[in-house]
Amino acid sequence: MAIDFEALNERIRQRAHAIWEREGRPEGREDAHWGLASEEIAIEDNYSATLKPNPSHGPDDVAEHTEPVEPALAMANQGEQPGLTDQGEDFHVPGATEETWPEPAEATAPSIPPARGNRRGRRGA
Repeated sequence: MAIDFEALNERIRQRAHAIWEREGRPEGREDAHWGLASEEIAIEDNYSATLKPNPSHGPDDVAEHTEPVEPALAMANQGEQPGLTDQGEDFHVPGATEETWPEPAEATAPSIPPARGNRRGRRGA
């Protein structure tokens, strides 16, 4: 299918003009309006392709890639950067206190505030 670039540019120009008018005709935003207009036109033109059924033939169907998905250098360097997971179990945060956690029965027990005795408020004087 041949693309008529003149017709496409005309559609983008008209859409960019409409966006410019919709935004109140600001000066100096021609590139932004052109970019937005070309994006909207591309979405409109390719919308029908999104309605086609998935070409997959089932769960065992795999994509055929001629090139690696990720560069080999990324795989070679994997895991060389230290992070928190590389510190082990003896990792200690400076300044942190080692609190003991309550037992499950203590943690779920209802909390009862201590008795404060007879106190009279302002109104009960």
